[in-house]
Amino acid sequence: MSGNIQVDAVVEARTDLGESPVWDERTQRLYFIDINSQKIHIWDNKNKSHDAIDMPELVGTIILAPDEDQLVVALTRTIVLLDLKSRKVVGEPLFTVPEEHGVDKMRFNDGKAAPGGALIIGRMHADWRKGSPGRLYMIDLRTKQWDEILSPEEVGLPNGMAWDEKKQCMYFVDTYHSTISEFRTDEQGVPVKGESGKYERREVVKVPKEDGIPDGMTIDRMMNLWVALAEGGVVASYNPMSGKQLGKVKLPVNKPTACTFGGAVLEQLFVTTRVESGENAPEHWGALLSVKNPGISGAAGAYVAAL
Repeated sequence: MSGNIQVDAVVEARTDLGESPVWDERTQRLYFIDINSQKIHIWDNKNKSHDAIDMPELVGTIILAPDEDQLVVALTRTIVLLDLKSRKVVGEPLFTVPEEHGVDKMRFNDGKAAPGGALIIGRMHADWRKGSPGRLYMIDLRTKQWDEILSPEEVGLPNGMAWDEKKQCMYFVDTYHSTISEFRTDEQGVPVKGESGKYERREVVKVPKEDGIPDGMTIDRMMNLWVALAEGGVVASYNPMSGKQLGKVKLPVNKPTACTFGGAVLEQLFVTTRVESGENAPEHWGALLSVKNPGISGAAGAYVAAL
């Protein structure tokens, strides 16, 4: 890892819980959310301008839509389509979690479109630190068909994900268990079931508690994983083949939450952060950060949901 690393605060957004950074190469915009403040933030990388849209509920994650003027937005229990020009939700919900899964204190969390357009998305419990589990879904927003990839017996806090299309696998973070697992996928990037009838996965990285808590994740062009280590103050890189940490970038905050590559040639690693309080709180808490590390760039832009 190069020593000429540059870390900048791009937007002093002051997010309470910044998350879900998504780069749209079509518009050269970076979208991210503030879950607790119910906002979607927009950073226009060409014009160097910042805007925010208020939402009616907590926002768990956002995904690019086929129309560049729209976003797929996961709220507490529903997934909706947001028109960016009118700043309003349009039409009926694209998906609603079944009543038996919509328990109190549950909400959508991190989610992304797979290479083929299916939505892989988790739901989390507010008391996850106490061991209350979550769920992980695969949803086809076109047909409304869905399946539960991981049940509450199989996942703690579902979080970041990334794809290696050549290897046909998806990497997945379980924050509660501090692990990154690998799922075997089909050509569309959707996890597949094994002979047991369950979705096949294996642990590839175990993050030591003293390093921080693995949260949002992305992948670079060398197929190495980049993970925001919440409460560790760094983004760290891992080789999923060996499970070893390759290096880490110290950030000017203690609580990074998620990361994604963006910029004209995916040369910037954008990192979201959250609130930090007290007299020793860092200056840039809640900011959108940019990390530039010569020689390192993203594998591909964000995949688009199929609608």
